[in-house]
Formats: sequence, C-alpha cells, structure tokens
Amino acid sequence: MANGEHVEWLLEGAESWNARRERMEFIPDFEGEDLHAAFQGANRLDGEGRVPLSGMNLKRAKFRRSRLSDSFRDIGPDLRSANLRGADLEEAEMANSHLEGACLAGASFRRARAHGSVFRRVKMASTGFFEAYLFQCDFTGTEFNLAYLEGAVLSYAKLEGADLSSATLTGAELDCAEPWQAKLFANQPGQPEPSEDSVEVKSVGCVSELIDLCRQIRSGRQDIVLYFRGEGRIKNHQGKAWKLEPSLMRDAALRANEGDLLQDLMSRRPEDFEHAQSALSQLVIAQHHGLKTRLLDISRNPLVALFNVCDVLEATGRLHVFSVPRTMIKSFSSDTIRVIANFAKLSRVEQNVLLGRMDTFDQLQRAPQIRGMYRQVMDRLYDLIRQEKPAFQEIIDPRDFFRVFVVEPQQSFARIRAQAGAFLVSAFHERLEREQILEWNSGIPTYGHFTFEVKGEDKGRIAEELQLLNVSGESLFPGLDAAAKAITDGYSS
Repeated sequence: MANGEHVEWLLEGAESWNARRERMEFIPDFEGEDLHAAFQGANRLDGEGRVPLSGMNLKRAKFRRSRLSDSFRDIGPDLRSANLRGADLEEAEMANSHLEGACLAGASFRRARAHGSVFRRVKMASTGFFEAYLFQCDFTGTEFNLAYLEGAVLSYAKLEGADLSSATLTGAELDCAEPWQAKLFANQPGQPEPSEDSVEVKSVGCVSELIDLCRQIRSGRQDIVLYFRGEGRIKNHQGKAWKLEPSLMRDAALRANEGDLLQDLMSRRPEDFEHAQSALSQLVIAQHHGLKTRLLDISRNPLVALFNVCDVLEATGRLHVFSVPRTMIKSFSSDTIRVIANFAKLSRVEQNVLLGRMDTFDQLQRAPQIRGMYRQVMDRLYDLIRQEKPAFQEIIDPRDFFRVFVVEPQQSFARIRAQAGAFLVSAFHERLEREQILEWNSGIPTYGHFTFEVKGEDKGRIAEELQLLNVSGESLFPGLDAAAKAITDGYSS
C-alpha cells in the first residue's frame, strides 16, 4: 500500500519535494497508487495531461503496480531528468512516458508497461527490463550499460545508435526493431583487423607468390587463421562481377523458399540423410550433392583455392584470402552453429521476424497466423534445435543472428577432407565481403579480406606447378570419375 503522506508531498511539486528529500531520510512509497488519478483530482496535471515528475529526486522510490499514465488515453508521466536510481517500477503502468535525461541506474522496470515511451539520453547501469513491454519505445542513442532485457518486448522500438553491446538480450523480442542499427558488439581487444593496404601486390602469378602473400598477411598475427576461396572468373556469364555470396542468395526464388528446399530433398532421399542428425550435417550433405544453401565454401589450404581459380584457363580469376580471428571459428558441434543451421529451416517470413526486419510487415499481412508472434517463431527454432540436442537451453542471443562465422564441418566426405573444407555462414548477411558486412553495422566482428587476381596467361604455369605438388582433380575430388578423367588426360597429353 502506498504512503498517503508521500503522495501529498509529491503533489506539492518538484521544488518542495526535492527540498524535503534533502531534509528528510525516507524511501518514497507509491506502491499500487493511481498517481494519475491523484494528480488529476488535485488539478495538478501538466498542460499535456501528464503527471509532472520532471527533475524530481525519486531515488529508490517504490512505484510497484502503480499507475502513472491515463488509463483511457495512455498519456504517461513527464519524468525527464528525474532521478530514478534504484527505483522499483515493477508492473507499473507508464505508457508513453517522457524519460529523456533521467537516471535509471539500478532501477527495475520488471513487467512494466512502458510502450511508446521516450528513453533518449537516459543513464543506465544494471537497469532491469525483465519482460517489460517496450513496444515502439524510442531508445535512439541510449546506452544500455549492463541492462537486463530478458523477455522484454522491443517490437518496433527505435534503436538507431543505441548501445546494446553489454545488455543481456536473451529472450528479448525484436521484431521490426531493425537491431542492426544499434551497437550490438563491444569493441574487440587486441590488434586491429588487417586491411588490404597492408599487402601491396594485387595479383598472383605462381605458387611461390601465393605463399609469400600468406606470410605477409599472417605475419605477427597468432590470433588468426587463414582461409581461402578461388573463383575461375571475375565476371559471370552476364558480364557482371561475381559477388561473394552463397549459391542460395544468388536466386531470389530459391532464397524465398530456403526452408522448403532441404526438407524436400530429405523427403525424396531419406536414405542419404539417415546418419545426419544435425541441421549443419544435413546442409553439408545437401550442398555436396548440388542443393543451393547459405553455406559458402572456403578452404584452409591455399593451393586448393588456387586450383579452383585455374579451373577456367582462359579467363582472369580471383583468389580470396580471409584472415579470421579464432573467436569467429566454430566447430560443427557448436551451439551457435546449431542456431544458425536450424534458422535456415525456417520460412522466409519467420526468418525476417527473428531478424527484426521492417519489411516483414507486408509479408506478415499475407501470413496473419504468425503476425506479432516473435516468441512463437523463436519457440519453433528451439523445437528444431532440440530435435538434434534435446537438452538445448533457451539461451539464444539474438546478436548471433547478425554475425558471420567460419564453421569447421565434420570430415564426413572424402572431398571435404581432401580440400580441407570449411564454410562461411550467417543468418543475416547475404553478401560476405568484409565491407558489405560492416556497412550494416560497423561493430560486427569480422575478418580481414584480401582479393587477388590470377591472370589467364598465368594459369597454365600455375596448374603445372600444382600438378607437381600433387594438387589435381584426382587428389581434390576423390572418386572413380576423377580417377578415370586423370588417366584419360594423362594418356591423351
């Protein structure tokens, strides 16, 4: 129960209230009180019909289950520059509040209904928003310093320039909030990522030049691993430059039906997936047999990538080198990779819901069964993950959707073993060039990315050098077909 005397003191205004708090030691108690009705009855609402609490010292105040907003018009209090340090606003009704410049350090908004409120420039430190209803709130430029947002509804919230890097986001609902506009990741310690400026050479003319380039990129960096990808042509058959994107992302129709592609293949060829228990292993098998997926092939072996570049002799090719921090490299058994691989099984609309894309609105109009159902879609993702790992806990950090990872798969195919195969994968990013990733969010952890040309006139000599090193179609594509071709080519030459 609220302290009636405290309510009367509050009605006297900010100057009187703050002076009293200077003189007296007490903890304001407004628990369960309808403060909007009290101010309205005393004719003390401001010109907008708000409870005027701007600049008040409300440190450690108890507002639990209190009503601070108009129950009919949802007009919340004016709390601008108020001191709410350590205040308890659990289950408070405070929709459309003004909190610009307020101090919220240590305050609890647990299950508070604060939708439509403005939180710009507030000061947070360990502020709790557990299961708070923050629909359409404005957090532009706000620093969520160690804030707790588990289960909070942040749908349609404005997050541009907000710092969420140290906030706990597990279970937060972010549909249509465009979270990539916020700072999602803390600054990474250690040396800066290398740039292309650190390597002057722009082309590779022989194997030894490639090895020298690898030494330059790797020099002094014990915290990175080099991966490689080779492309036989710089331009496709339409004369356009190849983009660094997985095969699935090159076809809009297939991209829109990603969740069905794998399921259809598995239903037609169940015997080929009999021993594939994880979503990642299913994707690897599918890609191995030609299905378009979100996995982008790379290799730990630079000679494998160089062989792929030389697959087309007459055209200029391109060699990609990725200097990847070890923190970005995940094994096939990683829980993070389980999340991303099973994310690929969701429908396009469901994926967009979890990514917080604003363009989901039109799609959701055509799929009303999941409109506003972020939590239900997340539950479906958990169900998919638990099919391969029943003990998986509800610990998905939505920030992982916006990262790019290198995944080291199981060496389940002779080809993967021979080619030292690995994959780049992301839930959000469809283009995997470093600059494309950072255009979305400059703080996303990423890799150094170098590209080198291999001219058509150099490819024949490089292919001969690779043959001497036993890097050939027969060694990289083990099987009867490759062996037969190698024998035929050997006799015909």
